Amino acid sequence: MSLEATLAEHERAWEERELLRRLYGEWYEEIVRELAPGPGATVELGSGLAQLKQLLPGVVATDVEPTRWADEVVDAHDLPYEDASLANLVLFDVFHHLRDPARFLGEARRTLRPGGRVVMVEPYCSPLSTPVYRRFHHELTDLAVDPFAPDARQDEHAMAGNQALPTLAFFRRETELRRRWPELRIVCRRRFAFVLYPLSGGYSRRPLVPVRLHRPLRALERVLTPLAPLLAFRCLVVLERR
Repeated sequence: MSLEATLAEHERAWEERELLRRLYGEWYEEIVRELAPGPGATVELGSGLAQLKQLLPGVVATDVEPTRWADEVVDAHDLPYEDASLANLVLFDVFHHLRDPARFLGEARRTLRPGGRVVMVEPYCSPLSTPVYRRFHHELTDLAVDPFAPDARQDEHAMAGNQALPTLAFFRRETELRRRWPELRIVCRRRFAFVLYPLSGGYSRRPLVPVRLHRPLRALERVLTPLAPLLAFRCLVVLERR
């Protein structure tokens, strides 16, 4: 299926599922709160339906193929921006699709101005989420790979991915990340989404709970926050250019 066709399905799910809109809307708000202020453009890579524009109209929405939602076609491995010119790079469910994460991190280091940020919302592999992802999600969840090495499997199509990459790169292999890209400092790293996200069905499955349970389930998630390493399905990671 083409990227355009996949996104058209996502658009239908977005319009039909209020719980999905509320959940993802909260995550977009988290992204906006973490953006670096000041000069330079904010570019969203793999922007999909470009929902971030609802909160941040000036963001440059890009995707790896032409779509009716994207402002520009941009490959995260070869950013068409000048050195130290960007304020922010936003990746929402994009890092785990990269065929060469190390190359992207090098491009982020090059194109971000001092104080500029990479802000990401990505899957997280916890003891709870890992078997669920492997059983119910179409993408790989391979924790045995080197997260900084190219993976030819990611070239199969635009939506191919390995959901384990963010966990490996920013949590389990953090020391190597700091050694290889010392200019990209981790300034925020938070695990979340214990109940609502799996019950929402995401874009691919019908929700398992009604939208009226959104507020009580959010309250439950706050109570469960100390158990995030064991329960989380998602993570927020922010890197800042020194």
